Order: sequence, then C-alpha cells, then structure tokens
Amino acid sequence: MILYFYAFLGSLFAGLATVIGAFPVLIGRKISPKIQDVLLGFSAGIMLAASVFSLIIPALSISENTFHKPFNVFFISFGILCGTFLFLILDKLIPEDYFLKIYENSDAKALKKMWLFVLAITIHNFPEGMSSALGFFKGDIYSGISLAFGIGVQNIPEGMAVALALYLKGSSIKKSILVSLLTGLVEPIGGLIAIIIFTISNYILPFGLAFAGGAMLFVVSKEMIPETHKKGYETEATLGLIAGFIFMMILDT
Repeated sequence: MILYFYAFLGSLFAGLATVIGAFPVLIGRKISPKIQDVLLGFSAGIMLAASVFSLIIPALSISENTFHKPFNVFFISFGILCGTFLFLILDKLIPEDYFLKIYENSDAKALKKMWLFVLAITIHNFPEGMSSALGFFKGDIYSGISLAFGIGVQNIPEGMAVALALYLKGSSIKKSILVSLLTGLVEPIGGLIAIIIFTISNYILPFGLAFAGGAMLFVVSKEMIPETHKKGYETEATLGLIAGFIFMMILDT
C-alpha cells in the first residue's frame, strides 16, 4: 500500500512543478512583439522536444515489452495519428466566434491557437503523470523518485510556456498562473488512474504517450510556428525554437 502512496505522491510532485515555471509572468506585460515571437518560438521548441524525448521515444521503448518490432512502431504511429487527428477535428469544429464571446475586442484566431496550445500541454501531462507513477513499480523505489523528479524539472518550462502564452494574449497574472497550475494537476489524475489499471493492460501508457506526442506535434507545426513568422521576426523566433528544443533536450537526458 505504501508503494501506491509513493507513486501518487510522485505524480503529484511532478504536476505541481509546472506552476513554478509560471512565475516569470510576474515581470510585467511590456514585452515587445519581437520578444513575444522569441518567447513563443522558445515555447514551441520546448513542446517539440517534449513530444520527441518525453513522449514518442519513451512510448517506443515501453511498447517493445509488449510488441515485437516492427509492430511496436506501427502501434506507436497509430497513437501519434490519433492525437494528430483529434486536434485536427477540434481545430475544424471549434468556431472562432466562440472565443470572441469570451474575450471582447480580441483576435479570435490567436485565442483559438492559444487554447489549442494549452489543451495540448494538458493532454501531454496526463500520460506523463501515468509514467511518473508507474516508475515506482519497476522494483526500485529510487528509480521512481528519480523519474518523478526528472518529469517535474522538465515540467517547469512547460508551465512557463502555458503562462506566457496566456499572459501575452491579455490574461491576468492570476489567471495565467492558475491555468498553468491546472494543466499540471492533470498529472496526479493520470498517476492515480495508472495505479488503478497498471496491472490490467500493457497498451495504455505507450499509446497515451504517443497520442499526446501527436497532439503536440500538430499544434507546434500548424499553430505556433506560423504564428511566430507573421511579424517579420521569423529568424529570431527560429533561434528561440532551437534554444527551447535544446533546453528541453538537456532536461530530458
């Protein structure tokens, strides 16, 4: 029973670490369009690296215990496609005037992209919470602690990405930090579910990781990168993306 408690605490810690990254929004709103594009590019780089190093590669590794090659590759590819098509459908179905009803005098397209981005981070955190909890069931509690700590550390820049995305589009400091916290609290929920079902199926965690990876790849490619290329600062934004990618890669290795 104590192992289940540790597993849940591990996923809770990893999720709460997300809010630490939200505090840079306290510096104020006077950020130039150029810096905004660089920060958004940095956030895109974080998401791109997280989709590869935190989600897809671990999904392939975990699925090898259930499937023989190349079937595990097909299974993970299916998960990526499912995540991609879910966000493609959401992108088509959610009307842009829905956001105008929530935010008066705002850019509906930009708000739609922002909330798709936040949703992608939230979905991505769910299987991460499962992973941080399941790390305690590998036979070595210290391995579970190490994994939960690692996921918590790499959640910090993701929390920053969420908070900045909201803040730069006009949300208050309080709301930006709160939403960042809520995206992180998905992790202990995922951890709790993983504890309940981890003995039932070997397919859920790798599929969930791949699904989240596909969702994040879609948002980065279709929404975030094009957004950073609209104001003439595409070179600076690209350098920001590369910096974010390297930063997250370092945290994930």
